[in-house]
Amino acid sequence: MLFYKFLIFSCLFSTAANATDFLLGLGVEADSTDGRAISTFADIEYSDKTWLSFVAIQSEIDGVTSSNETTFASVNVDSFFDPIGLRVGAGYWGNSNVLDSQDLSMSLYINGNSGSLSIDYERRKFEFLLQAEVLPRQPVEFSADGFGISSRLALSQNSNFYLGGMAYDYSKDLRIQPNISSLAYISRSRLSAVGNLIDHQLNAGLEYRFGLKSVDFTVSQWQVAIDDSRVDSYSIGYLTPVFDRFDTELRLSLDQSEIYGKTTAVSFYLYYFGGS
Repeated sequence: MLFYKFLIFSCLFSTAANATDFLLGLGVEADSTDGRAISTFADIEYSDKTWLSFVAIQSEIDGVTSSNETTFASVNVDSFFDPIGLRVGAGYWGNSNVLDSQDLSMSLYINGNSGSLSIDYERRKFEFLLQAEVLPRQPVEFSADGFGISSRLALSQNSNFYLGGMAYDYSKDLRIQPNISSLAYISRSRLSAVGNLIDHQLNAGLEYRFGLKSVDFTVSQWQVAIDDSRVDSYSIGYLTPVFDRFDTELRLSLDQSEIYGKTTAVSFYLYYFGGS
């Protein structure tokens, strides 16, 4: 965890001074299961063909007996050599007292005016602290390889259609791991630990731009790896300028779980565009 934090912050401070264009963002999210999160992110132009991206998210979910905090941090390097690009990244996710993971990702993509297509790979290394009443807590390690695609199709000058998916192959069958079901007590929230253990996911979306404003509608579905339950998610977002160089985005979401029923969420983001 310390390695990933050091990597993110050292890259951020060493490149910000040389950036000509950049984007800074701040976001907050809350849901109907008492889950809440705050996020910060930045996109920094390192050169004409390379951008650096940084994300940090701190979330908290109130459980039955206690609350659970989760940290996510990542850094990505995106190099685009028209029309082909390569994006690589490293990240940390989780809570070191319960479940966490160290992640590596890579995407090879082609991007043009009529659309884009990306082939994605992710390697995740997990550590779960096994709950025990008498003996010291024992760590259980497992990994996952994720393969997927993501695409964009330009329907018109102002509208786009998005389609993508990802499937994960775990080194262990999570459904039979001792005590891993203890994560389920917070699984109603999309911010929970169990919600990050995904077997596969699919998503599709429509975006329409009018001037500097845009509205989008997204439909997603994923299957949780520890109990094979399915979650259907629907969200709508609205992006609009508010001041010179500042945009805001409001997003409303509805998750429908086979086991836990409906969960609603609201998210708000503030963006600042800097540079030339």
